[in-house]
Amino acid sequence: MARRKRILVVDDNPVNREILEEILADDHEVFMAANGSDALKLAEWYRPQIVLLDVMLPGLDGYDICRKLRTMPAMNGARIVMVSAKAMPSELARGIDAGADAYITKPFDDGDLVEAIRATGTAGYADEPARTDWPQSARGIRLSVEA
Repeated sequence: MARRKRILVVDDNPVNREILEEILADDHEVFMAANGSDALKLAEWYRPQIVLLDVMLPGLDGYDICRKLRTMPAMNGARIVMVSAKAMPSELARGIDAGADAYITKPFDDGDLVEAIRATGTAGYADEPARTDWPQSARGIRLSVEA
């Protein structure tokens, strides 16, 4: 059996997070963040192999978060998939320029999402386990974990 991938879902809409968790939780370890600040903290602690990142978020937008994730040693080799309702070619190009590996527009077909995750792969990813030495500051943002 293939090893479960750690996937960080970043979306400010609780319904979207719930949908993504429902699609992914059977086969992957899924973590949730509702904003960029929490996403960056969770990325450092959980070391996800894949990030599903919305573009329109409060505070930092998805493009800024993507650029920040790309500078983090804990995210070396991780794959970032932008998942957004913004469907213009210029938005897709902006996402790729920010460092995304793929861009999926909402609404999406469940099969297309699963295929995009499979296609991104994680070759070259330093498959380190998630940290277990949780600092107090990170405990409050552990929004959802499926083991």
